Amino acid sequence: MKRLVLAVLFLVPGMARAERYFLHDAGEFQPFGYGVEFYDRFGWRSYQVDFDFDLDIANLTLGRDSRLKLRIDKRGGGHWDYSCKTGGRRSLNANVNALYGQGISVVADCRIDNRSFAKAVALDPEDVGSPQLVFQALVNNGRVLPGAQRGIDLRAGGPGTASELRPYVLANDDPAGLAVVFQSSASLP
Repeated sequence: MKRLVLAVLFLVPGMARAERYFLHDAGEFQPFGYGVEFYDRFGWRSYQVDFDFDLDIANLTLGRDSRLKLRIDKRGGGHWDYSCKTGGRRSLNANVNALYGQGISVVADCRIDNRSFAKAVALDPEDVGSPQLVFQALVNNGRVLPGAQRGIDLRAGGPGTASELRPYVLANDDPAGLAVVFQSSASLP
């Protein structure tokens, strides 16, 4: 009984430090300077992201119940959904940093399953490389807003990357080179 009480006493302060945040972001895609934009080539019309996360501010980490959900609406109807979760089969990772005078930056990323992404672009799973979903949230004074790093990057998955995707693959694995950049609607606060 004493061990149970001690365990509860040690767990409660750790749980109290985490704060729950939710961010909904929706919009279209930002033109990036390619001859044919990724979203045009594959018939993507708009996106929606729901980022629901526990933030342990003291340790700058995400809690185990954090989840990132993406929905891509396609031209002509239909959509593609993908989600990932911390500690889940589709693992969500995060880089959490305090920004002086600006709050906390949470840059979440997860690798997108090849089979799932292949459905989104109507290609074979062997031809899509290694897509990655990236989403940044900025937390300041209890408010959460979308950051600048939001989109999908493509990494070469070996020699099988389809010619349709080669122009969008990251050069030198530079994480700043997103192939698809999310651009929020004007309706966001």
